[in-house]
Amino acid sequence: GKDIPGQASLVFDVALLDLHNPKDGIAIEDQQVPESCERRSQTGDFVRYHYNGTLLDGTLFDSSYSRNRTYDTYVGKGYVIAGMDEGLLGVCTGEKRRIIIPPHLGYGEEGRGKIPGSAVLVFDIHVVDFHNPSDSVSITVTYKPSNCTVLSKKGDYLKYHYNASLLDGTLLDSTHSLGKTYNIVLGFGQVVVGMDMGLQDMCVGERRTVVIPPHLGYGEDGVEGEVPGSAVLVFDIELLELVSGLPEGYMFVWNGEVSPNLFEEIDQDHNGEVLLEEFSEYIQAQVDSGKGKLAPGFDFEKIVKNMFTNQDRDGNGKVTAEEFKLKDQEAKEEHDEL
Repeated sequence: GKDIPGQASLVFDVALLDLHNPKDGIAIEDQQVPESCERRSQTGDFVRYHYNGTLLDGTLFDSSYSRNRTYDTYVGKGYVIAGMDEGLLGVCTGEKRRIIIPPHLGYGEEGRGKIPGSAVLVFDIHVVDFHNPSDSVSITVTYKPSNCTVLSKKGDYLKYHYNASLLDGTLLDSTHSLGKTYNIVLGFGQVVVGMDMGLQDMCVGERRTVVIPPHLGYGEDGVEGEVPGSAVLVFDIELLELVSGLPEGYMFVWNGEVSPNLFEEIDQDHNGEVLLEEFSEYIQAQVDSGKGKLAPGFDFEKIVKNMFTNQDRDGNGKVTAEEFKLKDQEAKEEHDEL
């Protein structure tokens, strides 16, 4: 034509960007594999990882580091491009690897955004953690006292120290730095479900490591500024004190025989009606004298008000002898009462 004369010799200066074969699979280059790898990722796991994505010539097209948050996805389920879906299988927590993905396992002939059509992709990934939705809490006892007969159970009041971290060792929180213990009533939802499970059957002086998957921890949302979303949590725990709780359903129990004239004893002015103030004073006196015990770890006023409200069946702020019943006198009702 007009641009190239007939019989002309041509000179092409070529820069090879990449090449692949339609039969190519992904290529994996291990860069750093932890010495300890108790488990490798498999189909159905939820993986949190950082990555840098480049072309074969080194051109950067995306990075999770620039967003200061991990990329989180299920693997082996088609939630990411086929090459990444395959490349994220068989990884360890903390592992770093390079995944080279041909275009037919990436973004194909069309490309996407900054990614040209038919481009070979290179992902340098760092696996932060992973879990499976079927995972439960993992408990490893690191120290158990020789005398370990009294074990924690639902309703017990516990005081313990802990260090909380992510699987990669990033420290999130520690009671040691605060100089005081963390105190809860076990099994009453005062901590995440995984911690309620991890503190069961523990004796005073025992130390254990509890690994909690996110669905038993802080879930997909995490805690803003404190716990990343979908993070697996590691708690190193030492139980320092245990106060035995009451039988389930009870907020107060007697340590001895119950007076046959209980209502008359509570009704100090003998007018046939017990007010909250009278009721509260009586319960306090029984606790102080050791004749009765309140569920440990709960606010006294809230417990007593709850007990009084359950006895005040008509809700008029007064309890009569006809309304007053002990717990074991209740045939079918369920109340936290005497």
